[in-house]
Amino acid sequence: MIKKTDQEVMRENNTKLVLKTLFDTDQTSRSLIADKINLQKSTVSSIVRELHEQGLIEELGIGEASNIGGRRPNLIRFNRKYGLVLAFDMGVKHLKYSVNYINGELIHQDSIKIYTNKVKDIFALMKDIILNLNHHNTLNGLIGIAIAVHAPVSNNLVLYSPFLDFETFDLIEALKELIDVPVVIENEANLTAIYIRDFYQHAHQVQFDNILAINIHNGIGVGTIIDRRLYKGLNGLSGEIGRSIIMTGNKEYRRLEEIYSEKAVLDRIAQLKNKPNFTLEDFVSLMENKDPEVTSIMEQWVTAIAQITYNSIQYSAPDAVFLSSRFIAHFPSLLDRINEEYVALEPLGPTQIISLDDHIHELTLLGGVSLVARQILGLESYDLSFTK
Repeated sequence: MIKKTDQEVMRENNTKLVLKTLFDTDQTSRSLIADKINLQKSTVSSIVRELHEQGLIEELGIGEASNIGGRRPNLIRFNRKYGLVLAFDMGVKHLKYSVNYINGELIHQDSIKIYTNKVKDIFALMKDIILNLNHHNTLNGLIGIAIAVHAPVSNNLVLYSPFLDFETFDLIEALKELIDVPVVIENEANLTAIYIRDFYQHAHQVQFDNILAINIHNGIGVGTIIDRRLYKGLNGLSGEIGRSIIMTGNKEYRRLEEIYSEKAVLDRIAQLKNKPNFTLEDFVSLMENKDPEVTSIMEQWVTAIAQITYNSIQYSAPDAVFLSSRFIAHFPSLLDRINEEYVALEPLGPTQIISLDDHIHELTLLGGVSLVARQILGLESYDLSFTK
């Protein structure tokens, strides 16, 4: 490995500061950037010239002079049309995907029903989307792919998957053979946590340095942000709380997600109602009609989620816990009841509990866009303000 000189390292860091400032600003000028990050204007101008040559800057023309007069500035901004990021969410019954500019701005989103657990067959759907992708007048077209999976991931490899067959097909290698762009695969709860940090907080003008994102879907998983960095633990296994053990008597046990995940709840109701093809829409209808059996099950669910949230908070004492659940998105009053039961457990700190009702179907997609965009720009460790 060739060791960089101090001057080269300083230049690289300054370039990243300029790029971050551009990314976070709707429009600016070379002199404003220099003032904001305390660099010489000549240094900023030189870096801007390099970034412009790479296609990362868009010229906006001459701006207005300041109140004290002087030359009118040349306005610039980050070029969101530098390229596209394609994000996939591989669910049990669907393949969601979105096409975004590199700054996160959504261009197109869709969902395809799937009837297989074979990753090779799902790849065929991905391949069709990639080969027919409109470049939307971007400079470089597709520049990166993100994939959300409901499984633990380490070093871009799925460790095990309870839902999809990753063992017999190398999805990452197949995608790389198809198109030469970075491909990143990550756990969906981790991507939800990244979404909160990079999209939600800026949109709501809040600052949380430490958060938990509890995803309650086919399983139950937690994405963890500590000091604004994603924490993954040993081999990427942090946050697998759905696998936590509950003793049920006679030295038998069950896992949390086998009882309290959305899938487990829907399966239980389907069995009670003797309706094999029970759907979320059926659940919503029964809830709206205050079905007594469903009401009883959901009272148990609320208590369990309050306790799971309480127990999770004891480990990391986050600023906020974000709950991602279609149940809560459809019935926001469930969050109020969860909060009531949580408070009754007498928590020690002021951790907030917040529901991710908005954009619940695109959280992991946007988190994936952020992960890939940061890698492409070399800004993995910088705070960035992404746009929906």
